[in-house]
Amino acid sequence: MKTGVHIEVDARLVPTDDDELLRPLVARACGVRTGDIRAITITRRSLDARQKPKVKVLYAITAELRECVTPHGKLEPPPDEPQLPIPENRSGVRQPLVVGTGPAGLFGALILAMAGAQPIIVERGRDVDRRRHDIDQFFASRHLNPESNLLFGEGGAGTWSDGKLFTRVRDPRGRLVLQTFVDAGAQPEILYYAHPHIGSDRLPAVIAAIRQRICDLGGTFLWDTRVTAVEGDDRFRGLRLADGSLLTGPAALVACGHSARDLIEQMATRVDTALKGFQLGCRIEHSQAFINRTQFGVEHPCPALGAAEYLFSIHGDDRGQGATTFCMCPGGEIIPATCETGTLCTNGMSNAARSGHFANSAIISTLPEHTFQSPRQAFDFLHRLEERLFALGGADYSAPAQPAAAFLKGCQAPLPSHSSSYRLGLVSERLDTLVPEPIRSAIRRALREFDRKAPGFIAEGTLIGMETRVSSPVRFLRNPNTLATSMPGLYVAGEGGGMAGGIVSAAIDGIRLAERILASS
Repeated sequence: MKTGVHIEVDARLVPTDDDELLRPLVARACGVRTGDIRAITITRRSLDARQKPKVKVLYAITAELRECVTPHGKLEPPPDEPQLPIPENRSGVRQPLVVGTGPAGLFGALILAMAGAQPIIVERGRDVDRRRHDIDQFFASRHLNPESNLLFGEGGAGTWSDGKLFTRVRDPRGRLVLQTFVDAGAQPEILYYAHPHIGSDRLPAVIAAIRQRICDLGGTFLWDTRVTAVEGDDRFRGLRLADGSLLTGPAALVACGHSARDLIEQMATRVDTALKGFQLGCRIEHSQAFINRTQFGVEHPCPALGAAEYLFSIHGDDRGQGATTFCMCPGGEIIPATCETGTLCTNGMSNAARSGHFANSAIISTLPEHTFQSPRQAFDFLHRLEERLFALGGADYSAPAQPAAAFLKGCQAPLPSHSSSYRLGLVSERLDTLVPEPIRSAIRRALREFDRKAPGFIAEGTLIGMETRVSSPVRFLRNPNTLATSMPGLYVAGEGGGMAGGIVSAAIDGIRLAERILASS
């Protein structure tokens, strides 16, 4: 039989092998002998740091007991394991088109391939091996390849941004996403960690393995192939490519990501859309030792804890609008996430070990949907902002930066003497004059509140560049029954469709749309 138990353990006592510690504790909780336990499965692992430095590791565990053994104690039924049916190609669709190999496109293509639909996947960038080379060349030479960079290419922007897999979306497809990552080589702990991540050093190989699975199932990938327009009137007809040719297909799942602004603008002239609020902000960097101290009570936590992370927010009220931290990267680095020459936007990433000396996070707030009148106006605003950031950094992808205390005071100030994780260098500038209202006031309110939660957050923090590519200002409207756009046969997925915010939610959206293509295309 199976039963569920919850266990709390002092993190300092947790060995490398969880099973070595947990099996006797589970036996005690169940009121049975250790030998009566056939197997244990961790279903959730989280931390309780309310009494730091004594941090507890919290486990939810399913225990499988020998036959005829009756457990005792405070127990509960094991959690249900959602099972998704293998997709069926009820519509008989063959060779549907998928645009983009970010999470929405990649998982949409996987579902289509599993159903035998033999999808054709079109990617303006390159496979992860060539993309890695292009990124290395960029850091070495500061010459950007606009089609293969930290935003465009296999795996999408998330490949080089830590691979954080936390989502608030409650959908059984999320389990499928995590299991697919594990089957492709990701660490099994992502199935039960409260805030799972893979790491940008491991993600390329995981993404390549998923791609190989799609190919083995009959999918075809077209690299270095940029889509410039969708064609069709009363129904989708095909994709216009940069070389002028038309790639036809019975349906298209466009998962281009919200950085493909040229394609989004074109599609917005052909199908129904709505403007939506979108986020802007700045990256803030601290030493990881400072974050460890504020969150765990020690600068060098035990191995069971790893690098500390945080999630802070303020709600909007009569003093101003809300703000939140976003995409927090413990032990990580700040990167120049741009795909257009002469522009700059920052983002964060971490490797699997999260062992770097710095921690960073975005502090973001929302520009409301009525700020602009059209997608083009919103994208033009963002482009001009990114051009100004590039110029302020010295026009060589160095990043303008400002101490958090100076941002609050609205003054110029020298940067800290210690180094930064940003590899291309920092230039002291007044970011507070560049960040538009009401974002600037929201960040200032947030800094003061976060400093109350983590004393020293302002004094120890440096704002580096701006986050201008957090989310899209455009949402593609969907038919409530088919989930297609107003052009039947055209489906727009993920962050580029304004329907997701992160790897897992985008992947779930791609899966949902692929299921509808298989059911009704």
